[in-house]
Amino acid sequence: MAGRESAGNRIGVEIGGTFTDMVWADAEGVLHTGKTPSTPKAIHEAVLNIVDEAGIDLAGIEQVTHGSTIATNALIMRKGSATGLLTTAGFRDVVILGRADRDHDIYNMRYVHPKPPIRRGMIREVRERMGPDGSVIEALDLDQAWREVETFLRQGVDGIAISLLHAYANPAHERALAAMIRERAPRVAVFASHEVSPEFREYERSVTTVVNAFVGPAVKAYIDRLDAGLREQGYDGVLRIMQSNGGVMSAHAAGDNAVRMLLSGPAAGVRAAVWLAARNGLNDIITLDMGGTSTDVAIAPGLIASTVTELKIDGLPIRTAVIDMGTIGAGGGSIAAIDRGGFLSVGPESAGALPGPVCYGRGGERPTVTDAQVVAGLLQPDNFFGGRMALAADAAREALAGLGLAGGPEAAADSILRIVNSNMASAVRLISTSRGIDPRDFTIVAFGGGGPLHAAMVARELGIRRVLVPWSPGIASALGLLIADTMIDAAVSDLHALDEGSLDAARIEALSARAAFVAQENGLAQDTYELSVGIDMRYAGQAFELTIWTDTTALDPAALRELFEAEHRSRYGYARAALGVEVVSYRIRIIAHSGIQVETPLPSGTGKAAHPIEIAIDGRRVSGVSLTRDTLLPGQRLAGPAVLGEPTSTTFVPPGWEVECLPSGDLMMVDVE
Repeated sequence: MAGRESAGNRIGVEIGGTFTDMVWADAEGVLHTGKTPSTPKAIHEAVLNIVDEAGIDLAGIEQVTHGSTIATNALIMRKGSATGLLTTAGFRDVVILGRADRDHDIYNMRYVHPKPPIRRGMIREVRERMGPDGSVIEALDLDQAWREVETFLRQGVDGIAISLLHAYANPAHERALAAMIRERAPRVAVFASHEVSPEFREYERSVTTVVNAFVGPAVKAYIDRLDAGLREQGYDGVLRIMQSNGGVMSAHAAGDNAVRMLLSGPAAGVRAAVWLAARNGLNDIITLDMGGTSTDVAIAPGLIASTVTELKIDGLPIRTAVIDMGTIGAGGGSIAAIDRGGFLSVGPESAGALPGPVCYGRGGERPTVTDAQVVAGLLQPDNFFGGRMALAADAAREALAGLGLAGGPEAAADSILRIVNSNMASAVRLISTSRGIDPRDFTIVAFGGGGPLHAAMVARELGIRRVLVPWSPGIASALGLLIADTMIDAAVSDLHALDEGSLDAARIEALSARAAFVAQENGLAQDTYELSVGIDMRYAGQAFELTIWTDTTALDPAALRELFEAEHRSRYGYARAALGVEVVSYRIRIIAHSGIQVETPLPSGTGKAAHPIEIAIDGRRVSGVSLTRDTLLPGQRLAGPAVLGEPTSTTFVPPGWEVECLPSGDLMMVDVE
């Protein structure tokens, strides 16, 4: 098969905080995995190391797809490039003042307003002014603007962000200013808001452009080093980077669009979950990705992951297409402690990879979720990480005893696990129940190192009766990179009342022409991709809008209003027929399907046979079995309680649940009570 031939020429590799994971396919399309320690001081070297350890000849590889947290880490730790911002005279403090809203933190007496990654002294004003309709109110003074740029050059900036008022309506001034800087100061990276985020709302647009300038040079330097290293080893194909929307883009676009890869790792995991669910005949899924520091959840009705047009990192609004995910500080390294009120709390502080959980024996002294898993019997010290890492159970018990809870270490472990499961269930409710979606009709797809360990317990709390544990769940993100489609999102702000011209033939033609231009910029021929159109709509007087996705068929105002009100009713529970509807923006989504067809290896039937263990759960001790996952062959079933170990994760089947190995080799846990 053609798909399988190309599959053997592709690699997916993801860099995590502790390990770098890789998935690749052989000539028959069968997947294989690799894992190596990450190299924080020279991040790209881990990719080269894992390829070398696997013995892969890069000369025969067509495509390498990569995901990394480098952009997110640079922003959170404020370790980006020296950045300056040029803005319209009189609007210097837009990114400093922000908005008055405080999200869900309205009762916090110690609330601190989000700070942009730029000091006020690095913001300069230029004389110009555009109107909201794109008319020129004051011409751009290029001479005065250049004097401000010279100030930045003396300060040693690496990047300059340009965000002029109403540039989304008419980018002429931004274009002229960017062209001047690129000609006179070619060593400085320039990022203009009409290129990064051509949407209205000056605060969000300015912050997005500043963040892109702050992390862009670092991302570009990293990508360039990785690309050069791959080519030194014989690679002559296309390097692609995972975006937050679940699709990939070419590496040459990553430096100019760094904000698009802020959540590349979690997005790749969701992409893999959709693929894995599809091959097992599932339709509606909720993903549960538990790692060492946090847990990410997402929902995909009909196997279509919900997307939003904005995410928040460290409190900063970033206007970019992203898979709609909820994140909580509940990972294996989350620290358990007694708070000031005398209550047990878990997370969001994490022990990280170093010193890590106490049971790792690397110097950790504070009890974590992983320590609770060991004490409860969910993690078997002799069958962890494929038997390559021994866990210190006695040290974990001692750490939990230090919490001073009645009932000793086992009671403490049980309480910690209940809190974590409850927090995960709450995160799932935020993306389902709070939006009018009944989660009981869905199947949880559990992955990450800890997802399969907690998924059934979380599912029971939510009333969900099925959990899919895929092949090699600890490296699902790397699998998502391998199979991901190329996906490009772009937006055009156009605020007007819903009318006959909103999505007529002329509008469709204009959007299709825009899509063709964007696709060409990204190396896609016109007949190689699919096009979807999104319309941001709201009731007149509302502050924010909903995005309605459709194909390129022209629709009249009545049809558009019907689609909008159906989504509004689904999201908020009501619609208002008497109110007018406004169109705010148009979006285009270009998708070039990878067409890759791969197979995961089936269980071999070998491994450690089942042996009896004791598990402490829900305030009681129960007898169960522990075994290696690979011993469970397709068609075989096993009643819980049971613990199934494998190199990348551990699966827990609670009492009252049953696990079956599906024909694909994936596991399906079912609540049989």
